[in-house]
Amino acid sequence: MNPVPYLHKDTLVWTMTTNGYKYLTLNLITSIEATRAPWKLLVVAADKESYTFFRNEGLPVVLYTGAGHTNENAISRWGSPTFQKYNFIKLDIANEFAQNPAIKRCVYMDGDIVVFKDFLPDLVARLDAEPDTLFFQCDQKEVGECSSGGCQNCCTGLIAWSHGHDQGIFDNSNKKAWAEHPDDQVWVNKELGKGKIPYTTLPRTLYPNGAYISTIANYTDAFLLHFNHRVANMKVFEMKRIGKWLIPY
Repeated sequence: MNPVPYLHKDTLVWTMTTNGYKYLTLNLITSIEATRAPWKLLVVAADKESYTFFRNEGLPVVLYTGAGHTNENAISRWGSPTFQKYNFIKLDIANEFAQNPAIKRCVYMDGDIVVFKDFLPDLVARLDAEPDTLFFQCDQKEVGECSSGGCQNCCTGLIAWSHGHDQGIFDNSNKKAWAEHPDDQVWVNKELGKGKIPYTTLPRTLYPNGAYISTIANYTDAFLLHFNHRVANMKVFEMKRIGKWLIPY
């Protein structure tokens, strides 16, 4: 995989998609385009079917090394073997990009996010001010400020880091260790819990998670909304309900 052609001022913004997730990913891309942001989201396809879909749409896409064909047409069930496989691939891609010296700053975002306005200048400013710090979306389910003692559940649906400062947090090549925690968010939070990697969470009013869906209209400064805490097609239902499903499919 070569992400270099998709860099914007040494910064890469990317997502991973699958055949079952492709319409959510397309909706994410459409929301970014609506902001007229000067950068393009790079899509990494974990299967050949989604790769072909985005190629046909004329959108930036690369194929994950070793990706094969799939018969999956729906969002994979949480905790299923397929879900765990895609969790592994997601971290594997993040680890590869983290080791690429051409990528000075890297931002990953899940496909079930809708963007309201260009957030990249804000994230770049934060990374440049604290280059040794990893930035995560807070995944607390309660609306309000993050825990005073620090977030205990960082969301791997939105991550930003500077090159050379990830400290191998995405490296899940230890098969035995991965088998004990085959979930990317569990894996990352376990590594963060060791206390060796500087990290912080982004302001919840600017980068809200799914706990804010019902009250998002109150957060006019928000850059985006992550529709997590909703399962499978309930994500699409919620996007349609609040007018954030932007594609005709």
